[in-house]
Amino acid sequence: MLRSQRNARRQIQVLIGIWSLEVNGEERPIAVPGSWNEQYQDLCYEKGPFTYKTTFYVPEELSQKHIRLYFAAVNTDCDVFLNGEKVGENHIGYLPFEVDVTGKVKPGENELRVVVENRLKVGGFPSKVPDSGTHTVGFFGSFPPANFDFFPYGGIIRPVLVEFSNHARILDIWVDTSESEPEKKLGKVKVKIEVSEEAVGQEMTIKLGEAEKKVRTSDRFVEEEFILENARFWYLEDPYLYPLKVELERDEYTLDIGIRTISWDEKKLYLNGKPVFLKGFGKHEEFPVLGQGTFYPLMIKDFNLLKWINANSFRTSHYPYSEEWLDLADRLGILVIDEAPHVGITRYHYNPETQKIAEDNIRRMIDRDKNHPSVIMWSVANEPESNHPDAEGFFKALYETAKEMDRTRPVVMVSMMDAPDKRTRDVALKYFDIVCVNRYYGWYIYQGRIEEGLQALEKDIEELYARHRKPIFVTEFGADAIAGIHYDPPQMFSEEYQAELVEKTIRLLLKKDYIIGTHVWAFADFKTPQNVRRPILNHKGVFTRDRQPKLVAHVLRRLWSDGD
Repeated sequence: MLRSQRNARRQIQVLIGIWSLEVNGEERPIAVPGSWNEQYQDLCYEKGPFTYKTTFYVPEELSQKHIRLYFAAVNTDCDVFLNGEKVGENHIGYLPFEVDVTGKVKPGENELRVVVENRLKVGGFPSKVPDSGTHTVGFFGSFPPANFDFFPYGGIIRPVLVEFSNHARILDIWVDTSESEPEKKLGKVKVKIEVSEEAVGQEMTIKLGEAEKKVRTSDRFVEEEFILENARFWYLEDPYLYPLKVELERDEYTLDIGIRTISWDEKKLYLNGKPVFLKGFGKHEEFPVLGQGTFYPLMIKDFNLLKWINANSFRTSHYPYSEEWLDLADRLGILVIDEAPHVGITRYHYNPETQKIAEDNIRRMIDRDKNHPSVIMWSVANEPESNHPDAEGFFKALYETAKEMDRTRPVVMVSMMDAPDKRTRDVALKYFDIVCVNRYYGWYIYQGRIEEGLQALEKDIEELYARHRKPIFVTEFGADAIAGIHYDPPQMFSEEYQAELVEKTIRLLLKKDYIIGTHVWAFADFKTPQNVRRPILNHKGVFTRDRQPKLVAHVLRRLWSDGD
């Protein structure tokens, strides 16, 4: 599925702004995109269902086009009604969905209603804390009872668009540059295009940079390959993008693509055949007042700070971010680990019904983001109960699903298991291409004892590599620091303690030749459910929630400028 696009052949209406929200029979204004939790105090902890309503005007000539509604994301369950008729539904947040409303849109004013509910469910997405018997004891008693450590925002969190195109149209585009030869500057770009039935038999023009091919569609799928000599490869230092334009007689679509290869062996990750070390963060897509609503100035600010601190990567913990994050990563040369909206998974998820939902979520994530050169890794989950026996089959299936969709990138699962304690032995990590683990030595264990924690971490990591013989990526580590709290000698929650723990952990891990990256948790402070461990926010951010640097930010900027 291609995202909506405005060009010479397609038109869109962007339905952002002030909608109406019906709450208990009362209508009040609500901003879209945005989360209802932050816009109204009395809705902070409400789950819905609430009804969003707006209208849009369609001229007579456009009402005869192919028309689809494109929702970039709604959290979480929703039913969509157009002019009183139910036309679609969706049951996962953070991923786009489309509703074909061709023939249902009338000339003039149309009413769009979206009934949204954001209810936590045991064994569902988003996940609720089970009554007992899981590894998530730290979340017991939290309010809301989320089985994860970020606030469960609800609402229409990303833009809604109405797209008008011709019936003979382009449906999807796949780009594969994995067989390119960077050492020879030889770009091999395979392009696969899907068109509608109405477009079969039409002439198609495919342009990649200055190269051009003309073909006639004999069925719904067209495959072509471009061989570019002296190709300009997509690197961190030079994130060059080629324009790819596909044209039919009455439709067109343009993508910016990067030519690059990703590979890995027992110890290293390679970008264009050269080892790359991942320096960066796990982060969240949230901000005061907006909640998880799409906010373009925040994206620019965060990328500015990523460049300032000399980071080269981030993980979309713990859900796919707005598509514009990836557009900017493509343009600015930042690597992305793209994570499915699977956090808080416990033994209650290990059943055929939930597995099918999770597999579909992974397909949708990869389908959305497959053409972004910045995306170098797919993550199928974060911190599941993967020491449970039933986890093996569940995650093996998710791995295979991701590989069926894309064999050019490594597929990973971020685990907090598989520590030296055999009770935590992960039964699923063996299936994944790279071992990704979260480790909080010196914080949740060895509290206040950084040196002892580092010794335990080193032993843990060495044993982990001996078991798996795969590259290890430490995807989370760090400590809470409340901005403005200082202490000498460093103590927990002081900026000095966070800075010392983060720097010493990185320096230790850099000594291991099988470590391919260290991501500090987290980029910025973020809101969580109420919990005795969380004074309103998780304070592990290197930056405050409003993006001001803590002491550790300056330490990392210096450390990462040394070429480490």
